[in-house]
Amino acid sequence: MIFILLPALLGWLFLTSSSAPTESLKSHPHLDVIVLDAGHGGKDAGAIGTNGYMEKQGALGIILKLGKLIEKEMPGVKVVYTRKDDRFIELYRRGEIANEHHGKLFICVHCNSTPQKPSKATGLTTYILRPGKTDAAIRVAARENAVIQYEKNKSRYNNLSDEDFILTSMSRSQDVKFSEKCAAFVQNSVCSKVKIKSNGVSQAGFFVLVGAAMPSVYVETAFISNPKEEALLKSEAGQNNYARGILEGIKKYKAIYERS
Repeated sequence: MIFILLPALLGWLFLTSSSAPTESLKSHPHLDVIVLDAGHGGKDAGAIGTNGYMEKQGALGIILKLGKLIEKEMPGVKVVYTRKDDRFIELYRRGEIANEHHGKLFICVHCNSTPQKPSKATGLTTYILRPGKTDAAIRVAARENAVIQYEKNKSRYNNLSDEDFILTSMSRSQDVKFSEKCAAFVQNSVCSKVKIKSNGVSQAGFFVLVGAAMPSVYVETAFISNPKEEALLKSEAGQNNYARGILEGIKKYKAIYERS
């Protein structure tokens, strides 16, 4: 892997599969495998809304609906799930699953939150892997990365820092370029479909994205701490609209990816 050229990332090598495709964009120009990652799960509920709805539930509901839409409307594309039920999957393992299946795109779905509940915070943000530029992005990454408290070997993340995220971005510059394009398409499509405020495309150091050797997008769908958005995330109609919006973004991205 190209990581071996970056000593600062040696501590992360064992988190990625040795079978991860190093030339995936060159040897596999088609977007034929999409890996869907529902955040949290099992003993990790994620953020919890004012009325008790859990992030792990909303994320899984959207991911399962998205997977069905991809299978129905994007023939020839294989869908891989990091989880399809209420189970805990360690962050490093999610990237491994993506690599083992030779994924071409990694989509993570989560729900945003604020410490205060109820909250009036609102909107959708999509992220790519780079050091956080804003306080808000840094706080989101810190909250989501705190999932490692449930893992047995927390030390595997000790070597990760902003410098590591920068080097990872440099080593996978083509992946970052495609990640940015996909994030923009997803952001615009979901906001249009769900009729939700757009908080734009941002960047942050999410541990779960580091190990996935492919373009990756991290979607913070809405604020579960906002009762109105919690209800949206909980509803079948809301989840369907999120899934449809993400799908439309992926379709637009696929056209660009396969022409490049």
